[in-house]
Amino acid sequence: MIRRDPLPSHPVRLERRRPHRRRLLDLIERFQGVGIAVLGDFMLDEFVYGEIARVSREAPVLILEHRESRFAPGGAGNTVANLRALGALPFPIGRIGRDEPAERLLELLDRQRVDCSGIVRDAAYVTPVKTRILAGSPHTAKQQVVRIDHGTSAAPPSAPVRSRISRCLARARPSASGLLIADYGYGSVDSSDPQLRRWLSDDGASVNVDSRFRVLDFPGVTAATPNIAEVEAAIGVSLPDEDLRAIERAGAKLLEKLRARAVLVTRGSQGMSVFEKGHRPEHDPVELCRRHRRHQARDRHREPRGVDCGGREGRVMLMSRNGASGSLRPQGGRQDRRRSRWRRSRR
Repeated sequence: MIRRDPLPSHPVRLERRRPHRRRLLDLIERFQGVGIAVLGDFMLDEFVYGEIARVSREAPVLILEHRESRFAPGGAGNTVANLRALGALPFPIGRIGRDEPAERLLELLDRQRVDCSGIVRDAAYVTPVKTRILAGSPHTAKQQVVRIDHGTSAAPPSAPVRSRISRCLARARPSASGLLIADYGYGSVDSSDPQLRRWLSDDGASVNVDSRFRVLDFPGVTAATPNIAEVEAAIGVSLPDEDLRAIERAGAKLLEKLRARAVLVTRGSQGMSVFEKGHRPEHDPVELCRRHRRHQARDRHREPRGVDCGGREGRVMLMSRNGASGSLRPQGGRQDRRRSRWRRSRR
C-alpha cells in the first residue's frame, strides 16, 4: 500500500526505489487481452546500418559500407507494437497514405496480428518515414549519425477521412479499456472531434495523451507525458534543469489546466518528474546501469543517456497501465526494499 503523505514545502527526489520483480511481472500480466484504442500519427521507422570504411575525398565525411536496413512501426505504430508485445489488444486509429511505406507498415503490424481496420488509407497523404543512419566499426555498437525525414508535411485530412477516423473512435469505445493519443502534429488527431470529446468527458474512461506542443488541446485527459520543452511552450515559461521549484510550479499549473489525474514530465538526462493530483511532486533521476557508471567515472564529460521505456509512446503506454493500477509512482514498497537489503547481505 502506498503511503499518502501531505504536500511538503520542499522538492522531493526519488532515491532508487526500484519495484520488486514480482510486482513488475504482475503489471505486465495485466496487459493480457486488454483492449486499448490508439489514436495518432502512424509512420515507418527505418534503420540503416553501415560500417566505417574511410574518409571521403570529396568532403570531410565518413564513407559507410552498407550492411543492412531494418524497419519498424514508428510514431503511434510504435505504441501499438509495444502494447501487442505485452499481450494487449491494441486497436490503431489514424491515417496513412497509399504508398510503399504504408504497405510495409501494415505488413509489420499484421505480423503481430493487429487489427488495422481503424487505419484509414488517404491517397492525398504521404506516409512519414524516419530514416536513421547508424555507423560504427565491425565490433562496436553502431551510433546514429544523422536522421532523414520523409513526408513531413502536415496536410490536414479531408472531411471524408476525418469522418472515417471519427467513426472508428466511436466503434472502439464499447470494447476498449482506454485510449492512448500519440499526436505528432501530422493531422490524424483532431482535438475538436465529437467522438474524441466524448472520450475526454467520460469520467470512467482512461485517456492518456502524448502530444507534440498541443497538450493543452486535450483538457480532461487522465494523464499526459509532455517533455520539458513542451511544458515550457504550454505554460509560457523557461524551466532550467536545476530549478526544481519552477518545474514543480509549472507541473502543478499544467495539471490544473488539463484537469488531469497525473502529468509525467520527461527531462532528458535529468530523468523525469511526476505530478499526481492530491500528492506531492516527485523527481526521479536517470538510473544508470553499472557498466555506464564505470564509463562515466572514466570520462566525466560524457553526458548520461536518458532512459524512456522505449520512447515517448512507451511512456504513455506504461502510464496507462500504472494509472489504472492505482498510482503512477514507483511501486517499491517497504517489503521490497527489505528483500533488496537481504539479498545484498547474502552476497
